[in-house]
Amino acid sequence: MLEAKYYKDYRHNYMILRCERKESMNSYQHKILTSDKIGELLKCSVRHINGITYYYFDISSRTTLEGLYRGKKMSYAQVKEVLYQLCGICEKLAGYFMEEDKLVLQPEHIYYDFTGNKYIGLYYPDYRTEEANIYRPLMDFLLEHIDTEDVQLTEDMYRLYEMSEEKHFRIEDALKVLENKDENACGNVDGEAQELGLTSYWEPVPEQNTEKPVIYDEMNQMPIEKQRHGTTGKKSIFYPVFMILSVIGIAGAVAVCNIYELTQEEQLTLYGSVAAMGVCLLICLVGIITGRKKTIPSMGKTELQQEYDRGLRGEVKRKANAEYIADETILSLEHVISRDMNLEMAENRPLGYEARKYSNTVSCNADSNSAQEDDNYGNTVFFDESKVEERKLYAIDQKNKKHIELKQFPCTVGKMAGCVDYVLPDHSVSRIHARFDKQGEKILLTDMNSTNGTYKNGLRMQPQETVPIEPGDEIRFGNLNYCYR
Repeated sequence: MLEAKYYKDYRHNYMILRCERKESMNSYQHKILTSDKIGELLKCSVRHINGITYYYFDISSRTTLEGLYRGKKMSYAQVKEVLYQLCGICEKLAGYFMEEDKLVLQPEHIYYDFTGNKYIGLYYPDYRTEEANIYRPLMDFLLEHIDTEDVQLTEDMYRLYEMSEEKHFRIEDALKVLENKDENACGNVDGEAQELGLTSYWEPVPEQNTEKPVIYDEMNQMPIEKQRHGTTGKKSIFYPVFMILSVIGIAGAVAVCNIYELTQEEQLTLYGSVAAMGVCLLICLVGIITGRKKTIPSMGKTELQQEYDRGLRGEVKRKANAEYIADETILSLEHVISRDMNLEMAENRPLGYEARKYSNTVSCNADSNSAQEDDNYGNTVFFDESKVEERKLYAIDQKNKKHIELKQFPCTVGKMAGCVDYVLPDHSVSRIHARFDKQGEKILLTDMNSTNGTYKNGLRMQPQETVPIEPGDEIRFGNLNYCYR
């Protein structure tokens, strides 16, 4: 386990590792590492503090492999992507004659860069591990996080784990096993297709009818799209054409009046024609407006659906009336029978029966009221606060009204949907900003190497720092403030 420290300045987050050997400062690996010629490795700079040399690895805007898949399962494609990119890093190291055993293959030190969508390796010239197998931490992590429902992937991972125990094992060997799985799967599909006389799996599929299928409503036996937009008949072109002709006529009459000198009789005739065309224009406008209103469906329902609703309402009314009549008949019959029985019993009752009945009723009511008062004003029942504890982060900003409820752990927050449990859509929040864990009854907060930092009660946490939080603590992610209760 590396003894790493973390530091943040104004723009960058750094992981700090101490240079254990002075002779490594003049080594070839040290010069290649600090020159940043290999883009698949963390950028490294050297600083001398109090006579001690430190490596500063830039981990800004990057998340560890362990943090990326904590509490999640990895699919076949995700496992293959990790091994494929790590294999590429090893090939780059071999191209620069760098020692592969100095590449730290621990999940907590393999970083993922969201900007470039690639994994970044940590190359530490003084890296030493007590385990003889440098691949064991990575294989343990993959074996714990694979999707066990994928039987083939599970079998391949157990096979890879056994292979990693061998002395000459390389990541290329693991990648070959997974690639053979793809070839075998494709070969099986092609073989089955040929046996059945079907087209090969890899041949292009002939073009099919791409016309959008029409979805019918089972109740109305009508396309849903037509139900949504309503049934509109053919629009008449009479009113638009007549309106255009009226406008042209009015414009022509105005032009004639301005160009030619007309007599009084001609002017009166022209004015009458303009008035008639104006009336026609108004009639056309009214016709167009009323025609549009008729095409709008009533409350978004078609005529067929409205007819169905009317029939359904009528059926319901008929059933309700029938049930009401039957109930009324039964009640009236019971009323008659009970009335006759009460009359017969009243004739045989002794004197003073009604008074005793009234007194018994009053006493029973008094007893029930006193028992109810005892239930309402009895001893207070204590409850366990831990059982009703909400564990929630309440937003205390005016613009931010989204609370964070901590129901399951681990729980990650950030702005990248699909990679976090709670999405915080704010530019100041990192893609994977922070993580909540539960240890016993304690809730732990970890900064996931965020750009703008995570704050607890106004104090900024260091990258990858873990602190416990208690009710009443103020938590801040970038510009978003919360209160934990």
